[in-house]
Amino acid sequence: MSTAPHDLGPLEEFLEERLGLSRASLHLGADLDAVLRERVRARGCDDLRDYRRALDRPEIAREELDVLAGQLTVGETYFFREWQQIEACADIALPERLAARPDGERVTVLSAGCATGEEAYTLAIALHTAYPGLLPGRIRVVGVDVNPGAIQRARQARYSEWTLRAVPDDMRKRFFVRAGSDVALRKDIARLVDFEVKNLLDDDPAFWKPGAFDAIFCRNVLMYLAPQKVAELLDRFAGALAPRGFLFVASSESLRAASAAFEVAHTHGTFYYRRSDARHGRAARPPGDAARASAWVASIHESSARVAEVAQRVSPTPRRASATPRASATPPRGAAEARDRPSTRPPPPAELAAIDRALQLIGGERFADAMAALAGLPRRTASRARVDLLRAVILCQQGDLAGAARACQSALDAGDSGAAHYVLGLCQEQAGDVAGAAKHYQAAAARDPTFAMPHLRLGLLAKRAGDLTTTRDELGRAASLLVSEQQERLVLFGGGFPRATLIGLCHAELQARGGHAG
Repeated sequence: MSTAPHDLGPLEEFLEERLGLSRASLHLGADLDAVLRERVRARGCDDLRDYRRALDRPEIAREELDVLAGQLTVGETYFFREWQQIEACADIALPERLAARPDGERVTVLSAGCATGEEAYTLAIALHTAYPGLLPGRIRVVGVDVNPGAIQRARQARYSEWTLRAVPDDMRKRFFVRAGSDVALRKDIARLVDFEVKNLLDDDPAFWKPGAFDAIFCRNVLMYLAPQKVAELLDRFAGALAPRGFLFVASSESLRAASAAFEVAHTHGTFYYRRSDARHGRAARPPGDAARASAWVASIHESSARVAEVAQRVSPTPRRASATPRASATPPRGAAEARDRPSTRPPPPAELAAIDRALQLIGGERFADAMAALAGLPRRTASRARVDLLRAVILCQQGDLAGAARACQSALDAGDSGAAHYVLGLCQEQAGDVAGAAKHYQAAAARDPTFAMPHLRLGLLAKRAGDLTTTRDELGRAASLLVSEQQERLVLFGGGFPRATLIGLCHAELQARGGHAG
C-alpha cells in the first residue's frame, strides 16, 4: 500500500533540513517510500512516525543520514567531465592563486560533492601535469561528500572502464593501470587527493574558515538542493574562498539569478565564477540572495516538471567507443515499420507519467533507472518515436553504441523528425567515424531545418579538419537557429550548456576565425 503524502511530509522536511535535498529531488530515482519503510524495519520502529521520532536522537540521526545519503543522492560521474573547466582552473586559477599565496603557503582546490572521486582525481591529474612537483606540497586537492560509501570507493581509486569514457588515450596510458576487469589510478596520483566525509550544509568553522580555498568545484549538486539551502551553501562558499577565488559549477547551473556574491568569467570556451570584490570575509549574505536562489531553483524544478529541463546531457565531444554502429544515413523503411506503426490515439496518462519519470531520471544521470522506467511501456505506444529516442540517448551515454543505433533506427521508423539522426551522428563520432557522423548530422539538419545542434556539430567537425569556410557557415547558422531552438532539444543535445552559452561559444569561435553570426 502506498504512503499518503502527509505521512512522508515530516521525513521530507527532516531530509531537506539535514541533507538539503529538495522534495522534488528526494523523489528522483529512488523510491522514497520504499527506502524509508526499509529503514523503519531496520531500526525496529513501529511506523514512519515512530522512525521520525527516533531521528530526534543525534546518534541515530547521524547513522541514518549516512545510510540515506547513499540511497538518495546522485553519485554517477566520470573522469574528465566538462574538461574545459579543468583547463581553466589549471591555466587561469592556479597561476593567479599561486602568485597570491605567500611562499610555502598551499593553494587548496576543493571538490565539493565529489561522489566516488572522479572529479577530484581529474583535478589531481591536470594539476600534476601542469605543475609537476608542486602537489601536494604547494597544491592540495580535497574531495568531500556526504555519502560515506562514495568516499570509501573514492579512496580505493578503482573504477569501471565506463568512467574513463572521456579520457584521452595518452592520459589513460600515463595515469591508469589494469586491475582485473576494472582500471585503477596510479597509486602516486591517488595519494595526491585527501578525501573526507562531510555534509556541505553542516557548520564546521575550522573547515570553512575564511579564505581556506582558492578554487571550489561544486558541479551537478546545486540543482538537487532546496532554494534556501542553495543560498546558504553559496554564502558558505563565498566566505571560504580566498579574495577573488574561483567557483566552478556545472554549465547548466548558472548563478546569475542565484547569488550576488559571485561574478561570471569566461575563458577556454566555458563559464565559471569569481568571488566578487565586494565580498570580504564571512560577511552577511547580500540582501536578496535567498530570493534569487529560490527563483533559480524554482525555475529548474518548474522546467523539470515540464520535462524539457531534465533531459539527458549528451557530451558535445564524445571521445571513446565500446562498439562501432553502422547505420545508413537514410534508414530503410519496410514491413517492420508497418507492423510496429504506433497508435494515433493520444498517449494515456500512465504512458506520459512513465516518460516524465524517465526524463527526470535521465536528467539526474540515473540511466539504468531511466531505462527501467521505460521498460514497461508497450511496443505499440502512441509515443513510440519519443520513447525510442530516449532509449537511444540513454544507450549512447552508457556506451552501448550498437544498441543506441538500433533504437535510433526504431525512432526513425516511428516518424522521428531528425533527432535520431543526430544521436546516430554522436554514436558515429564517438566510434571514430567522422565521415559517417557528418552524414547523420546533415540528415538531421535536412529533416528539420530549424534544428541548430547538427550545424553546431558540423561546424566543430570542420574546425577540426581545418575547413575555415565550412566552420564559419555552420557555426553562423547554428548561432542563428539557437535563438529559437526548442528548449527540450537544447537540454537533450546541448551537452549541459544553456542557450546563451551555446550562442556565446558559436560567436567566440566565429570571432576567432574572422566570421560573424548571420
